[in-house]
Amino acid sequence: MKILIVKPSSFGDIVQALPCANALKQAYRGCQLTWVVFDNWELLPKICTDIDEVITWDKKKGLKGFVDVLKKVRQKEYDIAIDLQGLLRSAFLAKFSKSKIKVGVSGMKEFSNILIKEIYPKKAKINATLRNLEIVSYLTNKTFEPKVNLKISVNAGNIISSNEILNNFIVFLPFARGKGKDWGVSNYQKLVFLLKEKYPDLNIVVLGSKNDYGKMQSNDIIDLCGKTNIEELASILIKARVAVGADTGPMHLASVLNVPSIFIFGMSDMKETSPYIGKFSLLVNEQNPEDIKSVSSDTVFKETLKWIK
Repeated sequence: MKILIVKPSSFGDIVQALPCANALKQAYRGCQLTWVVFDNWELLPKICTDIDEVITWDKKKGLKGFVDVLKKVRQKEYDIAIDLQGLLRSAFLAKFSKSKIKVGVSGMKEFSNILIKEIYPKKAKINATLRNLEIVSYLTNKTFEPKVNLKISVNAGNIISSNEILNNFIVFLPFARGKGKDWGVSNYQKLVFLLKEKYPDLNIVVLGSKNDYGKMQSNDIIDLCGKTNIEELASILIKARVAVGADTGPMHLASVLNVPSIFIFGMSDMKETSPYIGKFSLLVNEQNPEDIKSVSSDTVFKETLKWIK
């Protein structure tokens, strides 16, 4: 049994789709899973032990990149092709793959359901992790508990020691796309002050992309933005006592790695995008859920203390 999964982006969405790979491995013993992903996220499926092959897609090349990935997909015959992205280009890849069965996730957009069958359209707004698993339930008439198997080969020890990080550290993942997900640097700085006042020896590590380096000015943090790839990021997260951030990909990774995770929500649809696996807290201003910055630093501080203790 050979199965193709098309889920090219983005970070958090891929993390929430990975349980589908585990469920397929349970449903079809010995099956071979191939995952199509944008090249900037390729390490995510590569560290998932349930995925056997990764096909990378160079999005920056535009139409040429799409044609290149289509050629790669058509080099092999599959028993099942699954579109977990639900957009026109991903459905096109599934449609024109050499597959006997072609299905797409609930909530397909851009009229992509014209190309391949959309399963359970009425479940488009359920939690993303569960929505992805519905594909396997549809194919097998069985239910599966969401599980992610990751293998982190990188040792975080060198990164930790070279940056003089003590074993007692927490992680901030503050940088998210869209103002509705941005809690604000000033709020994180207030949280730093409260934490250092309570725990002077606690290290606070800030992680993000290279474009985020230096955004958070503080003598009380260790800024590793842009200094880790995805696997190195995971290796550091595993050792953290707590992770704090918004509805971002790295936060979802922390959650499936079973790191206590405090998600600060704003305009994201919590019912759809909240984590499902791991140990986590969800913080939101109940009176004004769309205003993420109205979640006070004191509230986040108290929640962080609960997990530290």
